Amino acid sequence: MITLQKVSWRQVLIALGVILMAVAGYFIWQHFHQPQPVTGESQQQAETPVGVELAAKNAHIGMLQSQLNEAAKQIAELKNKTPDTIIKTVPVEVIKTVEVERQKSGADFAIVTDPKQLDKQVNLKDIEKLPSDTSVTLNQYNVHAYKNVIRGYNVYPRYDGGHLKFNEITADVSRRISKDGKYIGVAAGYDFEHDKAKIGLRYSY
Repeated sequence: MITLQKVSWRQVLIALGVILMAVAGYFIWQHFHQPQPVTGESQQQAETPVGVELAAKNAHIGMLQSQLNEAAKQIAELKNKTPDTIIKTVPVEVIKTVEVERQKSGADFAIVTDPKQLDKQVNLKDIEKLPSDTSVTLNQYNVHAYKNVIRGYNVYPRYDGGHLKFNEITADVSRRISKDGKYIGVAAGYDFEHDKAKIGLRYSY
């Protein structure tokens, strides 16, 4: 036998109050933890997986260890070459200029370093406070954690009487829907064995 307990208005109001407080707390947390797509680091730090991970976390981007290792390796290889972008601007425009360049490249986040002082930690807020006639030059490394769009092709071959034939061929295109590399898209193809076309949804993670 199931016994139903009567819920009072007071209990309902308390539960509603707890929910509203939790929602308000979440929005307050979000307000004070906005993504920072640009991180200033020393060149030495930027060349390490730990340095790349710091910048990724600041941008609220999740990356695998293999991705962190590869990004750090690429930054290290660029040390004696021309970086993705060399920022030359006045102090007050530094953050704006770096962000514009990051968006133009489609990067998930960017790391900026001082090319003249490889062991110096770059602080963009401090640079903004420099005298307006100060010339600022920074190296900018744009990091693409995940592609915005991915495409794929699938072929299903088989041998029939010593001849190579194709049972099915499909193609798909997906767009990223999350910062940690989840994608959703469409797939279409043709089934030669049953002589019919097919189309469907694709979810990748």
